[in-house]
Amino acid sequence: MGKLIGFIVVLALLWVGWWAIASTGLQRGISKWFEARRAEGWQADVARIDKKGFPLRLQAQLNDVALADPRSGLGVSMTQLDIATPVYWPGYVTVALPETPVTLASPALRTTLTANDAVADLRLRPGASLQLESLALNGGTWAVDTPIGSVAGADDIAFSMVQQTRGAPVYDLKVDAKSLTPGAIPRGFLGLPADWPLAFETFTGTMSVTFDKVWDRSALNRSRPQPRAITLNLLQFVWGDVEIQASGDLTIDAAGLATGTVSVKAENWPALLDMAQNAGYVRQDFRPQAEQMLGALAQMSGKTNGLDLAITLDDGRMSMGFIPLGRAPRILIR
Repeated sequence: MGKLIGFIVVLALLWVGWWAIASTGLQRGISKWFEARRAEGWQADVARIDKKGFPLRLQAQLNDVALADPRSGLGVSMTQLDIATPVYWPGYVTVALPETPVTLASPALRTTLTANDAVADLRLRPGASLQLESLALNGGTWAVDTPIGSVAGADDIAFSMVQQTRGAPVYDLKVDAKSLTPGAIPRGFLGLPADWPLAFETFTGTMSVTFDKVWDRSALNRSRPQPRAITLNLLQFVWGDVEIQASGDLTIDAAGLATGTVSVKAENWPALLDMAQNAGYVRQDFRPQAEQMLGALAQMSGKTNGLDLAITLDDGRMSMGFIPLGRAPRILIR
């Protein structure tokens, strides 16, 4: 019995020693990463890094974090950030955001994100490059606000990004937001009536994206991978009397301009036309022609307010048949 107790004591001491060494290594690795960003001209500040998680996890709690990339002008600051891995493999990383507001800044906009139980789980493949095998983001209620009004919020969110094959820059993406609620800014932009429902009944999407390189540790140290092809399997949302389903294939050039066709099934096209006009995509003087054409297309499909359409993207512009829809947004990851 005495030998067994002694063995257990020795094993416990070895485990404590291993945890202390590994936890210190995690802390130093994070500190070196911040130092490397500062050497590149970033703002990279952290007030304190605390070690936690004993005995089964390596956890670093970062306090008063501020990061800003001078090249893109993007920045983020928060009161706390928790980074944890299991002792047996540091490539399974869990990142937890604080429930206090997170400030997100860009050259064009400054926003705050407030989220409850927001956790990101990263699975990194073994190897020097630490390829991203999968990323899953889950959380409870969240909201994005600006000094001039709210942008959006939801009861919860689930997002995943999974690499199809080791070494290939192709990832399957899926998003599902429950009770997604556009804020005052997008509602005002679309000119919605006061009695329009606040939240989407459904907001979900699945797609496969081919990037110009795999997501790995270089995505943080150097340039981000950029999408070069998108297969949109399904994007569906239901908002009030409007329902849209979209699918299609796009290719994206180095400037972020997309080429391809997206098939759209839409219900209640008059409301959608109102939104497009209020948002500036359809000129007021072109409204009568658009109504005539959409009405004719709806009758051809045997419906009154339903449409089956093909939206073409070419050289940075969108069109629906002969109806110009304006410039398409550039697809770039800063």
